[in-house]
Amino acid sequence: MDKLLASALQIKQRTMVTGFFARNGFKITMTDFDDMTFEREGVQVSVHFDLESNAESASIRSKNSHLSQRYSL
Repeated sequence: MDKLLASALQIKQRTMVTGFFARNGFKITMTDFDDMTFEREGVQVSVHFDLESNAESASIRSKNSHLSQRYSL
């Protein structure tokens, strides 16, 4: 999962990040101007985008636990 988030943050552009998660089996569960949440098999990934639609940070949360990990550029 670390590699997945690192790749998403490296891709940066919102449209490309969305496609990346879709190709990896994630579905969009929430979208906002600067935040998106993807989900697959009980794992939620939230990505925050800056004003230029570049990924700025991401966090992972398991539905089975309240633990989350946050990654930033």
